[in-house]
Amino acid sequence: MEKVKKRLFIWLFVILASLVLGYALDSIYGLILPPWARVLGLLGMMVAALILRTSGRMLRKFGKPEEWGWTTKLVTHGIYSCVRHPHHFGIGLFVTSLGLILSGLFTFLLLTFTIWVSVILFLIRVEEPEAMEKFGEEYEDYRRRVPMILPNPLCLLREILKPI
Repeated sequence: MEKVKKRLFIWLFVILASLVLGYALDSIYGLILPPWARVLGLLGMMVAALILRTSGRMLRKFGKPEEWGWTTKLVTHGIYSCVRHPHHFGIGLFVTSLGLILSGLFTFLLLTFTIWVSVILFLIRVEEPEAMEKFGEEYEDYRRRVPMILPNPLCLLREILKPI
């Protein structure tokens, strides 16, 4: 559990630092996104919430969780047939959408850049190697079939709207 807490702290620090810097730059330059950006951000947050809820439920039901954040069974169906890391995709979409709602141009740009760079680096350097070590050839086969972070939108929509 300590590893999970440490990772959560790092994620929160990255987001908070981006917010603070973005707000500071927005207060200096005053560049504001148009009103429709807030609507788009709200829609994005709702979709992200559905993605996060669906991926969490799938892992709890089929992943045989050892503890929070760790599973012992590889889940490859449902939303996990659309994208290997739907939870991280949902986090990235949520934070990007938050940037739109806050409507400062620099806040949006910094949040979007830092969250997606952080997510991709984390997946490549931590999650993917851990999954390969834990699940071996089964994960390698899964990797060949399913994209790491950018899902097929129609597949994703179908999976978040159907019951688990």
